[in-house]
Amino acid sequence: MNRDELTALLDRALDALAARDPRRLPLAATARYTENAQPLAVGKGLWATATPGGNAKRIVAIEPEAGQIACFGAMRENGNPIVLMLRLKAAGGAIAEIETVICRGHERIFDAAAMAEPRAAFFETVPPAQRSPRAALIAAGNAYFDGIERSDGAIIPVTEDCARIENGTQTTRNTAVGGRPGFPLWGMPVAAQITTGYYAYIEAIRDRRVPLVDAERGLVLMVVCFDHPGDVKSVTVKGQGAIELPAFTQKPSTALIAEIFQVRDGKIAGIEAVLDFFPYGMRTGWK
Repeated sequence: MNRDELTALLDRALDALAARDPRRLPLAATARYTENAQPLAVGKGLWATATPGGNAKRIVAIEPEAGQIACFGAMRENGNPIVLMLRLKAAGGAIAEIETVICRGHERIFDAAAMAEPRAAFFETVPPAQRSPRAALIAAGNAYFDGIERSDGAIIPVTEDCARIENGTQTTRNTAVGGRPGFPLWGMPVAAQITTGYYAYIEAIRDRRVPLVDAERGLVLMVVCFDHPGDVKSVTVKGQGAIELPAFTQKPSTALIAEIFQVRDGKIAGIEAVLDFFPYGMRTGWK
């Protein structure tokens, strides 16, 4: 399927979700669906609770060669706003895979209204001569996760003005909310923020998957697990000393994260994520 055909299929899937009617879709006999890493029958989970209104595509990434398309955006569930990543894989004109990562609300990072606004830069086509190879796009995403694990932003190829947005909330270069953990963490650029050492409570970033790469738009989608063992109460932050961590980090949990990176001239220029927190040690639901 080409880009236009996959885009039309995505629109059909979003409409079918809002109508709670998977029969509207060309599903393969062996179609597989996961919701927050849990295998479900198509028709269960969000398929039984989604409601019309609020459907919005903030970001769309497409890999025609793999028959894959994914979007980040907002929907409604029983009338309430949610944010999600929805990925489809098509084979022979039929949908073979449906994957969702959904956040139904969070006290610190959740802004469904913002997720209803398209992020225009992610839709820009990169001129063929300036496109990064597939392997380079994946390497940039992995370098970001490596940097978090090592508290070393210097190893991340990222622009100074890169904005990271999680569940619709901007968590870098956002001075309006930067003081929440006791110092201006969210007001900092990506690399400087990671180098502070604040994220030392993250034990590992594992089960890294690359469902699709959109070379035409310079996008790479990754789904990963952030492990929080819950045994770290404070971290030593460069220039700040000991900083007490928020309560959510002080219990064992794993964050399931769908993260998309926009790469320009070899550097990450934009980051978008949908995430929520689940039992410690969970897997992504896919190999």
